[in-house]
This record gives sequence, C-alpha cells and structure tokens, in this order.
Amino acid sequence: MQKQESEQLAFWVCRRMLGRIAPYDRCFLCGDMHLPPSDEHPHNGRYDFAGVDAAVEVVSIVHAEARRNLSSWQKKHPGEMEGEPHEFGLTLPWNIDIRGATATSELEHVLEAVRSTEQTGNRIVHGYQRDGDFHLVDHRSGVCGSCFDRSTSFDAHVDDEGLMTSRPGLAIVLVGESLRIDTNANTTSLFAEKMQRLLYPAQGRSDVQKKMDRAEQHGKKRRAVCFVLDVHYSFSLRDTLFKKDGHGYFPWSGMRPVTDIVIASAWRNRAIRFSIDQPTTTMYVRDSEKTPSPRTLGCPTTTT
Repeated sequence: MQKQESEQLAFWVCRRMLGRIAPYDRCFLCGDMHLPPSDEHPHNGRYDFAGVDAAVEVVSIVHAEARRNLSSWQKKHPGEMEGEPHEFGLTLPWNIDIRGATATSELEHVLEAVRSTEQTGNRIVHGYQRDGDFHLVDHRSGVCGSCFDRSTSFDAHVDDEGLMTSRPGLAIVLVGESLRIDTNANTTSLFAEKMQRLLYPAQGRSDVQKKMDRAEQHGKKRRAVCFVLDVHYSFSLRDTLFKKDGHGYFPWSGMRPVTDIVIASAWRNRAIRFSIDQPTTTMYVRDSEKTPSPRTLGCPTTTT
C-alpha cells in the first residue's frame, strides 16, 4: 500500500471519527506543508493530521516479505506461464494456482508435487509446505483450514476443457494476488508485535510516541494512531478484531500519550476505534478511493 493511499484512507476514517482534520505534516495531495516550518512547528517530528482538538499519526501495516515475493513473481514470470504439459514435466493439462506470497524458488517444488499427484491418479489437489516438504491433500478428502494459510501453497486441478488456457490440452501456472500467508492467530500476533513496538517500546520513546508527545504539547485532547492494514493483514486478521469486543487482543491500557487507536482496512471496508475514555466505535469505510478536493484538505490556493 502506497503512503498516499494509507493517508487518504486514514483521512476519511478519522475525519468521521474525530471531526475535521487537515494535513499537519507534508500534504499527501499537494505535497506542501500547509503550516510552514517554525520554532513551534518544526519541519521534522510532525504527526500527519491535526484538528482543533485532535492529532492523528498514520502507520501503514504491510507484510514486506509477502509483497517482495509477489513482486518477484511479477518480474520473473510476468503474466501466465502456459505451454504443453511436457514443458512442465506433466502429461495432463493442469491448472496450477500458486499463492503470490510463495517464494519464486519454490516453483520447481510445486511442479514436483503436482507430478507426484498425477502419478497417483488424482486430478485435483491442494498442497502446502511444512518442515521443508510438501503435504498434499486431495480435495475430496477435505482440507484442514490452516493449510490454506501456509506461506508456500497452491491449488491444482486438471482442466480437460481448457477453459483457463488459449486452447485445450495446455497446462498453465498462475500466481495469485493473495498475500495471505499465515494462520489467523499468527497474523494477529505479528500485528500485535508491530503495534507494541510503536506504542510500548522496551526502551526509549518510539517515533510515534514522540509525535504524540508533541500533539499533547499542542493541547490536542484526542491523540490517535491510525493503523492502516494492507491486503495481507486485512484478510488474515480475525473477524472479531473489527467487533466492539476485539480490544481483548491487545494491551490498550496505558496508551498515554496516545488516547485513541484506529484500525482501518479498505479491503474489509471496516474501521474500529479503541479509546481510553470513550466507547469503542466501529464503522463502514466509505470514500476510501475518493480523492479529497484541495479545499477539503485545506490546501493553499494559487492564483494565476
């Protein structure tokens, strides 16, 4: 997720939750500092948005390894890998869908697993890697839900009709856009660790805390950190996180100088706010893809 996309989503969400806000750091739309640097408002150390009584710092939660793997697939094998089955060491027209979070180095291991499936006479399979070896599960026998969350996994079936290829009889390998790679519990744990490093560092003051310190000096009563989830975290975190009792997953007490924590997901169309002294607030995300007007953001107007 690009920084501009994260800040735009956070702007719409926090504007509805905390009231009118405008860029206090460099504006994601016009690129300017709406409030010029000064001794009171230095160039560095600014939080992203400010309102009359509110300050917001935006933090993008991105699974870097999963995104790197997907990018590697797109660079090394742009588009579909289609050809005669023998080109992949197969005899049947397999349709193989590999999860994008899988490393490109695993391609041959996936093909070998499909070859093994073909030799046993199965025509549909799900494979996931554990301890360096592939475990294959015939869909007819059922699949453990956690299998779908392994980093290296694929689905494959024989496509006799050639509906996925340019003509019947060809085999095809596709890399899916999905970045979901961990079990829900593991992803929730990773997310909690990221948040705790920013909100409760073991030593010193984190960058987020320092920015909220400044907001407290500015007299902002609501000091919010908005965590914007990428597609991986959006679909891997437990559904209950976005419910009013989801605060049980994280240590919300002792958040000072932070008073509010907002978690937003454009892919789930959900946002939730946990606060020290106010009831938990949930909302549907609207306008996440709508670019706000310069007037709405308070961008300075220029005349020609």
